[in-house]
This record gives sequence, structure tokens and C-alpha cells, in this order.
Amino acid sequence: MKKLLFLFIIQVSLFAVVRAQPGRDETLAASYLQNGEFDKAAELYQSLWEKSNYDLKFYVPLYKCLLTLKKYDDLEKVVKREIKKNNDTPQYIIDLGYMYSQIPEPGKAKDQFEKALKEVKPNEISVRNLASAYENYKLYDYVIAVYEKGGKISRTENYFGMELAGAYLAKGDIPGAVKYFILNLETNPQNEQIVKNTVQTSRDELKLLNELETQLYSKVQKNPSNEDYIDLLTWIYVQNKDFEGALAQMKALDKRKNENGFRVINIARMAQTEGDYDNAIGGFEYVVNKGKDNSMYFQARTELLNCRKEKISKNINYTQEDLVGLKNSYLAFINDNERGFRTAQSMKELADLEGFYLHDLTGAIELCNEIIKMPGITVQLKNQSKLSLGDFYLISGDIWESTLLYSQVDKDEKDSPLGEEARFRNAKLAYYKGDFEWAQTQLEVLKSSTSELISNDAINLSVFIIDNLGLDTVATPMQMFARAELLQFQNKDDDAVTTMDSIMKLFPGHALADDIEYTKAVIYVKHKDFEKATPLLEDILKNYKTDLKGDDATFLLGEISEQHLHSKEKAMEYYKSIITDYSNSLLVIEARKRYRLLRGDKINE
Repeated sequence: MKKLLFLFIIQVSLFAVVRAQPGRDETLAASYLQNGEFDKAAELYQSLWEKSNYDLKFYVPLYKCLLTLKKYDDLEKVVKREIKKNNDTPQYIIDLGYMYSQIPEPGKAKDQFEKALKEVKPNEISVRNLASAYENYKLYDYVIAVYEKGGKISRTENYFGMELAGAYLAKGDIPGAVKYFILNLETNPQNEQIVKNTVQTSRDELKLLNELETQLYSKVQKNPSNEDYIDLLTWIYVQNKDFEGALAQMKALDKRKNENGFRVINIARMAQTEGDYDNAIGGFEYVVNKGKDNSMYFQARTELLNCRKEKISKNINYTQEDLVGLKNSYLAFINDNERGFRTAQSMKELADLEGFYLHDLTGAIELCNEIIKMPGITVQLKNQSKLSLGDFYLISGDIWESTLLYSQVDKDEKDSPLGEEARFRNAKLAYYKGDFEWAQTQLEVLKSSTSELISNDAINLSVFIIDNLGLDTVATPMQMFARAELLQFQNKDDDAVTTMDSIMKLFPGHALADDIEYTKAVIYVKHKDFEKATPLLEDILKNYKTDLKGDDATFLLGEISEQHLHSKEKAMEYYKSIITDYSNSLLVIEARKRYRLLRGDKINE
């Protein structure tokens, strides 16, 4: 009995070993294939394929091994065996054709490819499977032929439009791809976002956008009432930052449909965000000119004023006439629509214009107090007005009232960006007063602000204090410089310059030298004295290029070259320097945008 049991165990064990062998061989073959040992892999896969009754899972790696080893006679037998077994399945016919193309025997290869094409069945699955088989070998002309044939079979020419567009795109035929993108959208407008995503993620994005613009513009000319064409064409203009073209399309559509200008306002907002203020202003003005009875009139006029103000804040070359003209436009708007919650935002913007640019502190303070007491306005606008009011009191010399207002906003807004902004202003006020230790305590907290802008400002001021005070046993130079910056903020520019000059006389060679030159240059730019500003900025690049103000000086020289000297080439040189020499600078994104705009690129990186 024990002997029989022993023999039974032996038989079971041997059976288990036999059963486990194919699994081990399969793993070993896969390992050989992965390691590039194609001879060993081919031998194992050949055995596994034959023993498994020619299982497809072994055919595929066997085909790869034999093809790599250029064992074409053996491979031909394998493929023909599959063709015979599977009743001329197109996949294997294409495999045979590809093998012939590698020998190379192009005639035989073409015969097989053409034979497979004839095998397409009148159903979608057959079409897609055959196209996929050709696509595996990047045979895009045959992929196109399959989908075109499939379209005829289905009696819907554009049924495989997206697939055809993809095949033409893979082939590198941009006009062909665009043709089928548009044809598909004509019958399947819901695919518009798919087309946009495909274009934006393609390495041929610029070529696709240009070709789409060409073909769509031609179609819009022939069929100006097709909104789908116009919407997609406008999207292309926006991608290219061509807001003039986008606005032209939206204005034409607005007139044709007798709308209220909402499409135009949307494009104007995009233009403003991208810094294209002239086209943005033109868009807002178009809607304003539709008249007071238009439902978008009030919104357009509000945003028009805001855009004009933002243009001034981002331009070093504005004039006093620009400021006065904008103030009068604000007053006309506010008076036309009464002073209340609807015009409160514009009143706040007017207060900033008067306080920071026209230096009418009395008028600015009165406006802010009026807004703060106004019923019906949002808490956020009230606190924004308090921040501006705090600034105006600081400019006028009332430091106590200023810090009180900042603290109120800090308390009301807690950890919101507006509250963090108030906390930063209090830290900056402590810096102005020379209380660097308390300022640093606040700045350390603000470095992790949820607002990137506040975080960056806090880091910059903190680093500045550490760099210029940390190793200095005498705090006087920093205290003088901080006081000079306060004088600059208070528009006492002559006193600020005198104070900074005193630092250089009393402490020659101090580390603040580049900061003093830069701050003086900013003051001169403010007064449009570019002849005094430029040498100071150039000296920073000559002697302090790697210091903290190197990137700021380079960028300001770019602005002077672009906006004052109108030297596109020189401005591009400075902006490019920001990108290449100061890759970690916060100014890189803006410098790249301006550089590419001046170069005439259509697409911003």
C-alpha cells in the first residue's frame, strides 16, 4: 500500500512538472526577448507556438524575433501558416507584406497590402481593425484608403472624418488633416473640443493653426452665417494672440445677429489679460457705442475704464494728458450713473488714479471714505478701499492711521489673499520705519502665502534685508535706504534721491550701491527722465549684473527701449537676456511674452 502511494505521489509530481514547463518557457522566452537575445527567444517561441496549436500570443513575439534576425524564410512559413489557418485574415496578409518590404521585395509587399485592402468587410469593426493593422506599420496611405473605403461602404462620407484627419496628421499632410477636421465638424459639431485638444497637443500645432485659419477663412467668406466656422476661426485667432482678428469676427457676428456685444466683451477681456490693451479698449468701446439702451452698456463702460487705467499702470510712457483724460472719463461715468454700489468699483479705481498718479490725496481720501460708508457694497471692495486709504494716509505722512487701516483689513479678511496683502503692507511699513526684526517676523509667515504675488514680494523683501543687514554691524545705511524708499512712496522724490546720495557719500562701496542706482533709475523713469535713468541701469549690468537688481535693471532697460526709444531690436536683446541669464527670475514669463511678441511669433510658450 505504501509503495502504491509513493508511486502515485511521484506520478503527480512529474505531471505537475510537465504542466509547469510551458509557463517557465514562456517566462524565459519573454526574458530573452526583453534582453535582446532574439536567437534564444525565437527558438522558445517557435516551440511554444507549435505546442499551443499556434496560439496568437506566441505568434506576435515570434514574428518580432524572426523579423529582427532577418530569418525571412522561417518567418514566411510562420506567417503563411497563420494565413492558411485564419482564412486569409487581413492582419496576417499585412504582416507578410511588411516582411517582404524589409527584404526588400516591394512588388510582393504591395501585392499583399493591396490584397488585404480588398478583404475589408462592410462593417465598422472590420474597417477599424484593418486600419489599425496598417497603422501598426505606419502605412498611412493604406490607413487612409481603408477609412475612405469604409466611408463609402457606410454611405456616410465623413463617418471616419476624425480617423482620416489623424492619419493625414501622422503622415505629415497638414492640409489633408485640416480638411477632414473641418469635414467632420460639419456633421459632428460636438467634436469641436476634440479637434482643439488634438491641435494643441500636436507637435505641429503652429502649422495646424495656420492651415486651419487659411481653410476656415475661405469657408467663412463663402458662408458668413456659419457660426461654427466663425467660433473655431475666432478660437484660432485667440490661440495666435491675434485679438484684432478675433474681435473683427465677433463684431461681424454681433452685427449680423443683432446681439448685445457679449461675444466682443469676452474677446476684449482676453486681450486685456494678455496685455493687448489697444485691441481690448477697441472691443469695449464697440459695445459702449451700441448705446445706453444696450444691456451690456454699463458693464462695457466699467471694463473700458478699468482697461484704460491698467494700460497706464503697465506703461512707462503715459502722459499727464492721459491721466487727466482718464479721470474725466471716470467722473463722467460716475455722474451719469449716480454714486452708489453699481459705480463703487469705478470710484475705487478713480481714487487710485488720483492718489497714486495725479497725487490728489485729498480727493483720493474722500472717495475711499465715501465708498467705505456706502451701503450695499461687498465686504471685499470695502476692505480694498481701506487698503488704498491706508496707502494714501502713509503718503500723506499719517503712519498711525495707515497701520490701523491695514490691521483692520488683516483682522477682517484673516487668511484670505486680501488679508495677507494687508499684513505685507504692515510689514513693509515696519521696514520703512527701520524695525527690521519685526518686519522679518511677518515676512517669514508671508513667504508661505497662498497668493504667489504676496509670497514673492515677501521673499524678495526678506532676502533684501538679510543680504544688506545680516553681515553689517552698522544698521544706519539700511535705515537711511528704507527711509529713502518711504520718501519715494510719498512722492518726495528729490528728498529720496538726496538721501540715497548721502548713503554713497557716507558709506562708499556699500552693498546697497546697486539698489540705490536702481531706485534712482525708477524715480527718473517716473519723471520721464530716461537720459538719467539709462546710465544707472547700464552701470548695474556692468558692475552688479549677478546681484539682486540685475534682472530688474535688465527688464527696465527693455521697457525703455521698447516704449520710449521704440527700438524693437534692443528691447528684444534685453528681454532675451532675462530668459537666458536670469532663468530663475520672476520676470522670465513676462520677458518671454514680450520677446516673442516683438519677434512676431503667433504662439506664446
